[in-house]
Amino acid sequence: MEIKGILEESLMDILIQKVVDEVIRRIKNQPKKAVVLFTGATIGFSQAMESLLKLQKDGWQLKVVLSDDGMRVLDPEAIKKELNLDVVYYSCNITSQKELYESADMMIVGSMSVNTAAKLAVGITDTVLLSLINHGFMAGIPVVAAKDACNPDDPKRAKLGMGKSPEKYRQMLHGNINVLCEFGMQLVNAEDLYETCSGKVPIKREVPEAAAKPVAKTEKTVMKSETSDTKGECVLNKKVITRTDILKVQDAKVVKIPADAIITEYAVETINSFGLQIIRT
Repeated sequence: MEIKGILEESLMDILIQKVVDEVIRRIKNQPKKAVVLFTGATIGFSQAMESLLKLQKDGWQLKVVLSDDGMRVLDPEAIKKELNLDVVYYSCNITSQKELYESADMMIVGSMSVNTAAKLAVGITDTVLLSLINHGFMAGIPVVAAKDACNPDDPKRAKLGMGKSPEKYRQMLHGNINVLCEFGMQLVNAEDLYETCSGKVPIKREVPEAAAKPVAKTEKTVMKSETSDTKGECVLNKKVITRTDILKVQDAKVVKIPADAIITEYAVETINSFGLQIIRT
């Protein structure tokens, strides 16, 4: 009887160990889940999208949330199509923030704007996107963010004519980034999002300013407008001219638009930044 009892106990131990091993195996093989947040910032956007596609290829399940500015500046339908999503979330279609983040392994900020970084650094959470990041902090969810758009020294910013900030202002913006790092957020270049999120060592890259691609070209996969170019002139045949449209034709000197076209406020600011001449035809 003693031998039988010992055998039964040994078999039970083996069965328990096999069950434990199987549970651990299944947990390890579960797909990673992430909430991806986009602000209205466009610098680094295309590189962030490339990283997200790589994560999806590795089996990651993504839920994408756009800020109100993101809904105006980016193309939610193109993002949904490129990432093969059923829905892109924003303030008007989110019924429960908790349902978005409660099962998330990570939060990924695909484009951290200057405004978003500044608000987070002082604890302001007055938008859905900021509130979600706040919940991520509070719930202990790792937050990784692309810093390109909030970094005053990013070379693409200089190409947009915004690389002449006073030193004190630059220090303030860098201070916001440092505070977010102290909160535990990982801020990396957009092209390093994939390596950082997947636990790999980001590739060290030294990209000279002259090699940086113009925003108008890098974002053409998700931002489309009807344009034509002729010797420094560009025609935007649209009823509503947005910031996205202007970013695509930033290299032109003269932009011709329909006489009754509406130019959004963001587009006007961008036109002034690039010093473009607008002619209504």
